[in-house]
Amino acid sequence: MPFFENALWISGPAYDYGKDDAGYYQPHRNHVLARTFELGACGLIELTLAVLGFARVSVNDRPLGNVELLGDWTNYTKLVYTRTFDVTKLVREGENTLVIELGNGWYNPSPLTMFGKYNLRERLSEVGTPCVLAELVADGQSVLVSDGSWTCREGQLLFNNTYLGEHRDLSCGGDAELPVRAWDNDRLLEPSPVEPCRRFAPVPGVDVRELSDGSLLVDFHVLETGMVDLVFSAHRGDTVTIRYAEKVDAEGMPSYESSYAGLVGMTVPEGFRVSGGPGAPEFALQQDVITCAEGQNRFSNVFSVHSFRYALIEGIPREQLASIALAPVHTDLTPVGSMSTGNAFYDELVDAAIRTKLNNNHSLWEDCARERLGYGGDMIALAISNLVSFDCEGLIRKTARDFRNDQTAAGGVPETAPFMGIGSNGTAYGEGPMLWQLAYPHLVLRAYQYYGTRDLVEEEWPYVKKLVDYLLSWDPEKLSSHCLGDHGSPVSTGFKGGTPDKEFVGWCTIARFARAAMRFCEILGQDGSAYEERFAELKAQIAERYLREDGSWGDGTQTGIAFAADLGLAPEDELAQRLVAKMQEQDDVLNTGIFGATIAFELLHHAGHSDAIEAWLNHDDVPSYRAMLASGNHALAETFEPFLSSYNHAMFSSYLQWFYQGLGGIRVADDACGCDRVEIRPHFSEATDHVSCSFDTCRGTIRTEWWRGEDGRITFSYEVPAGVEALLDVPADTIVR
Repeated sequence: MPFFENALWISGPAYDYGKDDAGYYQPHRNHVLARTFELGACGLIELTLAVLGFARVSVNDRPLGNVELLGDWTNYTKLVYTRTFDVTKLVREGENTLVIELGNGWYNPSPLTMFGKYNLRERLSEVGTPCVLAELVADGQSVLVSDGSWTCREGQLLFNNTYLGEHRDLSCGGDAELPVRAWDNDRLLEPSPVEPCRRFAPVPGVDVRELSDGSLLVDFHVLETGMVDLVFSAHRGDTVTIRYAEKVDAEGMPSYESSYAGLVGMTVPEGFRVSGGPGAPEFALQQDVITCAEGQNRFSNVFSVHSFRYALIEGIPREQLASIALAPVHTDLTPVGSMSTGNAFYDELVDAAIRTKLNNNHSLWEDCARERLGYGGDMIALAISNLVSFDCEGLIRKTARDFRNDQTAAGGVPETAPFMGIGSNGTAYGEGPMLWQLAYPHLVLRAYQYYGTRDLVEEEWPYVKKLVDYLLSWDPEKLSSHCLGDHGSPVSTGFKGGTPDKEFVGWCTIARFARAAMRFCEILGQDGSAYEERFAELKAQIAERYLREDGSWGDGTQTGIAFAADLGLAPEDELAQRLVAKMQEQDDVLNTGIFGATIAFELLHHAGHSDAIEAWLNHDDVPSYRAMLASGNHALAETFEPFLSSYNHAMFSSYLQWFYQGLGGIRVADDACGCDRVEIRPHFSEATDHVSCSFDTCRGTIRTEWWRGEDGRITFSYEVPAGVEALLDVPADTIVR
């Protein structure tokens, strides 16, 4: 049966926000579409949906399982993802009712000028009134499709936005009937390769403090991204407001700046407050507003998630609050890694990395609550630590497609995928800085390394080749200037300038594009000699320009050492020793940015200097992970220096790769195909006496364990699946089992 053969896209009336879209912030009820249908005795019954925006679905007043934020964000003009659900247990013989409530999501964003300049309604590929395409199939036969026969009514949501929250009117159903719009499908549809978002075990809010003004401050004692679940009593027409914060100030009051959407409302170092544009709130904080019904009320988010540890509730006296909980919501990624270190702080670091990664994953790798964008740079820095933590194959497939769908005519790809206007120091409009563009080929190759996805390599190579050929056609001296350097370094003096070894990193990144193309050709059995020659030529130029008389590279920074090691510009042992010496000069601090860090963790461990990594991880003073986690949020912050920083950002979680490669000893070889070759090289830390580690690969589970006996000798055991070649490297006096 053809896919959606007779289904039509349907929605309520188109929203009109005025010529400058300022009316977006005024009440506009969302749309609820419904259809009754008759059904006889059936076997398997499936519902397939495509959504522009977000959707919540129920059948016979029963929700469609534990599914949240239904509707994957992508470039909707190029592709819309579908999802299919088994609804057999929700239907019955006779009359049934299917209800689809629509929310704005990424298809109907606000005109908020992110960072004072990026209006998503002007920058995204397409915006409009949320709509849905649906088909119900019973025993292989279509029994219901979306079309003009459906009904539409107003919903309870007066406002909903992925950044700013929701205003729900519980005092009435918003049952006014509306006309239904219906039109033919002319879009490319494909099943989503990513698991949906779901709710996970709620965190009850038991620490509730009543403030002097009567408001209630709830501390959940952990920073999560999720939805609130609030039960309380009120009178009809009462208004309750919930504001969400990642931290509190010195007086113990909520501080909202870290999650202001697009920094709107923040006073920046230049001395001005970032404006959100016409009609926008002065402060773009995360909040929900409830217009209450008489008696008991229950509110939970439907189309927005918040990043918060604290919730400030206004409008409910303490005695009227029945319960409140924080329900984490994120993509249902399958865990593949398990790590127990026997060291309380190390286990805290593992937990914080996993939590923060999941907090910022909603069908794409996001950065933080105030942006929620898929930055390529973060993807490169976190690729390995993500891959040893979760099954990311589907996520990589979607991300690669997002990059490809937004590729420019010249060949460049955007800084964020999907593209939303940002292109900091990019090569052209719609094209990001170089390391952010490198994420496209980098992730495709990582997928091959970990999952053996030759089909993905074949599918993406023509577009990757176009990207590489485009960038290699530039004069490298000019191209290298389109680089943001080693982003996030503690020694940086600003976002766009001051990153360590910026020019050297730019040249090295050009060489990395040539090297990536070489690997594509190697996998596909194609002639890559032109890329090999260019790679060798670039390395020679880099050596001529950036090798200093004392043997250091670039400006002599830690970042310079890391990038020299990545390209093999000098012997590994020599570079590792230089890096250790640099770290010791700076009180054991690793002051690279996010890119240099992931290289440094591999370099130092492989060269036998994991003790230097441990000295950095255990550092006490700022900058340090201990200081970052001192708040008790159990999540990582964007930077080691807190100003303008998100407190829920995973970009410095790459240390997790060392936990698996170092303490666990498991490293997937660079030339592996689907984890068919691994290196087993554990570091026997003095900070613990027992480590156990497992990693589920596409070929089976790899397990390692080691412990220190009373005599000080190490016993090491490991298992690898059949068909996996393992290179074992342990000290000679190790007892191996």
